[in-house]
Amino acid sequence: MLGVSACGTDSAPQPTEQRASNSPGQPSDKTPDYRRAYAAGYEEGRKVYDEGGKGAAVREVVHGGCARRALDAGARAEKDRGSWVKGCQDAVQDAPKEPPARAMSKKEANPSLLKDFRAWARAEGDGALGRHADQLFTVKLTGSDYDVEVRTDYTSRSQAKSFARAFADWWDGDDGRGVARSVLILDGHNRRIAVQSL
Repeated sequence: MLGVSACGTDSAPQPTEQRASNSPGQPSDKTPDYRRAYAAGYEEGRKVYDEGGKGAAVREVVHGGCARRALDAGARAEKDRGSWVKGCQDAVQDAPKEPPARAMSKKEANPSLLKDFRAWARAEGDGALGRHADQLFTVKLTGSDYDVEVRTDYTSRSQAKSFARAFADWWDGDDGRGVARSVLILDGHNRRIAVQSL
């Protein structure tokens, strides 16, 4: 059904004394957002590895744990979730740090996928469900992992969660080329209001 094509925040300036005390290896204020995201993901992945050992790699890489953790990492991941996921995956595999040379997340509109979802909703007797969505994106993270984002006119989180469950029912594990990890439901201002695993 789906072919996916290659689809923290800067802090205020620190006083000179505080900048000088930054730990070696920590991102500086001038570090690009994607490298900051990678470092944050690596830090989280190292904690997971320390707690779970080698078994963490299967859970976090093969089964998408790092991709889902990125959604809970807040501003540390949001500027480039793909780089955060790569950092997490490197760490849980006990690999050395290898930050990406550029941002990894690639977000692309996918109107054909939205059209298919709307057709399914109509066939299920709920055409209004599909009309709540006005745009759909695939967000490539790293390797074969990607998320799906759907922008809607919802403002209610409960309605958005219901929509997300219906979307997951339609998706039914048919990821196409790659592995879809989650669908994110956005409001009209592109704010995330619901998440559902796929």
